[in-house]
Amino acid sequence: MKKVMILTVTAGNGHNACAKGMKEKLESLGNVEVKVIDLLKEYSTDLKVWTADKGYNIAVAHLRHVYNMFYEIFKNVPPEDRNKCAGQGMAISTLKGLLKEIYTFKPDVIYATHFYAGIAITDLRLVYDIPCKVIISNLDYVNSPFWEACVGVDYFAIPHEDFIEECEREGFKKSQLIPAGIPVGDKFYIEKDKKEAKKELGLNPDVFTIMVMFGGGHWAGGFKIFKDLVDSVKDRNVQIIMINGRNKEGYDKIAKMKFPKNITVVNVGFTNQVDLYMSASDIILNKLGGTSATEMINKKLPIVVTEILPAQEKYNLVYLKKKGIVKSFKNKKELKDAVCSLMDNKDEYNKMVANTLLLRRNGIETLSNLIMSQPDAVYNEDYIAKIDYKKVVPLVKKALNKNHKQTKKEIKIQNKENKKSLKSNGGKIKC
Repeated sequence: MKKVMILTVTAGNGHNACAKGMKEKLESLGNVEVKVIDLLKEYSTDLKVWTADKGYNIAVAHLRHVYNMFYEIFKNVPPEDRNKCAGQGMAISTLKGLLKEIYTFKPDVIYATHFYAGIAITDLRLVYDIPCKVIISNLDYVNSPFWEACVGVDYFAIPHEDFIEECEREGFKKSQLIPAGIPVGDKFYIEKDKKEAKKELGLNPDVFTIMVMFGGGHWAGGFKIFKDLVDSVKDRNVQIIMINGRNKEGYDKIAKMKFPKNITVVNVGFTNQVDLYMSASDIILNKLGGTSATEMINKKLPIVVTEILPAQEKYNLVYLKKKGIVKSFKNKKELKDAVCSLMDNKDEYNKMVANTLLLRRNGIETLSNLIMSQPDAVYNEDYIAKIDYKKVVPLVKKALNKNHKQTKKEIKIQNKENKKSLKSNGGKIKC
């Protein structure tokens, strides 16, 4: 029986949703034992748990400009400083507990949905023998800060071939990179007739339908955008699905609103049928986290998105706009223009749908097959019995310092060789 350990981090909903989806997918294949672990909650401090989840949500809601500034600073740190990056502190706090868990559970494969887990495994492998294969997934359409510190894993699953060159610059080998796409549940990849989905939800199958969904967290811009949308289409025959999730305040506000007869509003709280609502929709208004963007892409939905976003979602926006899948807006007028152009211009609409097909991938299928195809790991019981877990963090920190100095030295030598090569070529690079 294959043993798989899935490492996730509660930092928004995407990482846990990916972990849950992968667990369900693997178990559906049979002959596998899966253990899901929230890395920080299980092995780190309450403060670090709060920082990764609640602290992040507060930062992007109320201190977005500050958050985005630090994101850019960390993203521009040279890759050779991976052993000193800010993400190391969070990862190092988990090392003792994680190593003990690995040697107790003895997985054949570790699959991780967050870079903290990738950093932790990379760090541990500087000192300890971890014989299982390690696979990590990037859940955004950008290489966020700290992925460069994950180079010690076996495979790095990326959203698209477009990111290979950047990953290589950050220290990954091409053999490590798997352009599998972002893994989301199978149900978001299943084709469902749009008219049939509308009928199933009690909607008119012939009326243009807009889905609005802004996720959880502390972000509170969704209700205003919903009101602006209603005002933008007040003269049109349209159906609007508003998914509030666990935002009861937003749900209650909409429940008290009155709408013109030509606008049908379906006010939804938490639901496990997001895939069905997406199938019934013609376009979607949303924020732009990587996993939710992938769900929308796999459902072949043109996306309209606010530009008030945290940094990683801004990068997602830039990439997906280039791919012709997203229209964005800064204000009510631009929102109206974006939505109405998709309602009125069938050629533009169809082109955006066609563009989703170019990026659409069944990442969870590819990665679950990769996981199940890995060899069984062989653990040395005598080696494990000699581990002194009190020394794990000090030994890893020492190894990180040594590795940092060695990496800097290698980069310095490489830079000197590059300068010599340029000088010998008269300052020109030979093509």
